[in-house]
Amino acid sequence: MSEWDDLAGLFAGDAGVLAAVPRLARHWELAQASPEAGRLTAVEGTAAVRRQYAESLELLRLAEGFLADERAVVRYADIGSGGGWPGLVIACARPGWEVHLVEPLQKRARFLESAARELGCGNVTVHALRAEEAGRGPLREACGLVTARAVAELRVVLEYTAPLAAAGGVIALPKGSRLEEELAAAGPAIAALGCELAGVAPMRPAVSETVRVAVFRKAGPCPAAYPRRPGVPERRPLGS
Repeated sequence: MSEWDDLAGLFAGDAGVLAAVPRLARHWELAQASPEAGRLTAVEGTAAVRRQYAESLELLRLAEGFLADERAVVRYADIGSGGGWPGLVIACARPGWEVHLVEPLQKRARFLESAARELGCGNVTVHALRAEEAGRGPLREACGLVTARAVAELRVVLEYTAPLAAAGGVIALPKGSRLEEELAAAGPAIAALGCELAGVAPMRPAVSETVRVAVFRKAGPCPAAYPRRPGVPERRPLGS
């Protein structure tokens, strides 16, 4: 039994994931063959299936539990998509969704565009923009689900993601051992950006024993002042 069979077993009840497994395996081949391979991910070999693909799909599974109607077609945005984890993985598993991958580095954005074509992901649009720019463009207040993985601390990544979420939309952010500390510091950002904490959901131990997903709901429109200019959220996090 291969690691891809193990992945399918973890999500055996999800027809979209099961159908996507061959494309996910092909995505990993494309990532490894890319000239940017070393910059797309530091995870190698069989560990990548669990760390990159299983965690991406588990993020999807947990986030869908907070959506008003998990069967509905969702406009979804992933911030800092890098090599496609989790955004392109989710696009493969949910081909009926409208998927937007926001990646500021041009070489990575080109890889995402090429990989999406190769995988037949016609539901994907790649935006070679900083998150702060995307938050003031057509995606503003437009997405039912927004994710960001391994991008920045919580109060920073909320300023990147909240402006894209529609009222009532869900923002799902996987975090590690510092989650409580980051949540405590993020109080002012949560309030300022029109969000509320909907819950914290741990990943199943078979996927990760350390990652939990902080889930926020967009309670109302994001104030026009946010996001601030590119670079400002990271230099001067809200509440600092």
